[in-house]
Amino acid sequence: MIETGTGCKEARIVEWIPEQTMQQNYDFSSYFRPSIIILKILGFWRPERNMKFKGIYNCYTALCSLIWVQFLLSQIIYIINNRNDVQEVTAVLSVTVTFTINLIQMMFFYKNTNYLKILIKEMNRPLFQVKCQKHYHIAKNTERMYKLMFKSCLYLAILTDALVTVVPLMGKEKKSSIKGWFPYDYTKPLYFILTYIFQKLVFIWNTFICLNTAMTIIGLLTQFGLQCDLLCCTLDSLDDFYTEGNVLYEISLEDKLKLTKDRERFSIEMTKNLVICVEHHRQIIRVVKDVERISGTGLFILFVGGGLILCSSLFPLSVSSLILQSAFNTPWIGCNVKFQKIMLLYMMKTSKPMSILTGGLFTMSVPVFVSTLRTAYSYFTLLQNIQ
Repeated sequence: MIETGTGCKEARIVEWIPEQTMQQNYDFSSYFRPSIIILKILGFWRPERNMKFKGIYNCYTALCSLIWVQFLLSQIIYIINNRNDVQEVTAVLSVTVTFTINLIQMMFFYKNTNYLKILIKEMNRPLFQVKCQKHYHIAKNTERMYKLMFKSCLYLAILTDALVTVVPLMGKEKKSSIKGWFPYDYTKPLYFILTYIFQKLVFIWNTFICLNTAMTIIGLLTQFGLQCDLLCCTLDSLDDFYTEGNVLYEISLEDKLKLTKDRERFSIEMTKNLVICVEHHRQIIRVVKDVERISGTGLFILFVGGGLILCSSLFPLSVSSLILQSAFNTPWIGCNVKFQKIMLLYMMKTSKPMSILTGGLFTMSVPVFVSTLRTAYSYFTLLQNIQ
């Protein structure tokens, strides 16, 4: 804490303790709560070690996975039986590939659930917390944007499931929109009803699992973008903060005016603040690398099946390039050479953009997505020529 005299110091304590308490308890984990609840209901959120009825829940997860595999087997056998009919194979292949990609991606997600839990908890660390009203408003706006995105995707998922379930039954001929092989004559009324319910339940189940696993990853990526925004805001107004216990707090206007009159003390305090910002930036990079390590392969698979969604979700990371400009906006002119040297080294560090590698092969970006679309179109053209 900055020493400004006993009276001033006591006044600051009375004024700022409630603010510090409010600022250091922003619950970033609330982003993930709806997705985690849905994944628990669907059986694909790894339980805690001390969870009651853990064995029963694991059996439920295994049963759900078995049903998913049975659905895929019916698709694969149907493709093998109709391998000479390009139209039939193509009609089933889109569903088969989608569900296979979703299953593999879900397996990687489930495997790394415990690591994801740790990352989610880390987002509430004091270093990542909001530190002033500007930070709070940025965090709130980002949270509202994410919740709007989640609700919109949830609404579209429900609408899609409803249409896929109801529309095939509206025609004169009752038939399923999903083809597959079954060891019985599923055209008979009773068998048709049971098969139809089985396929639609798997489809709905798959939709909600994919939605919430994707939204969990998107939530983490949104957090990275938010942390970059908070860091930019801090650097833009670095002289509005002071350091206490390796945490930044907003300084009062009176203390700020007194501090700026003493160039040496001002440089010392700005250096402390800058060190915290450097550590903040380092921790953001570390968490990004942790996400890359535990979910890079799963993201690669998801990127292949839905590149557009991931390119949109990774957009928040692009704001990391603004950190360099925000660092330049700090009051470095009024500081000593030591501060300026640290600032120069830090700006050189921030000049390198953050990114995530998928499968250790390439960085997910718009050019890569365009390349994926071109490949898909080439495949579509090939099928047309074969037909």
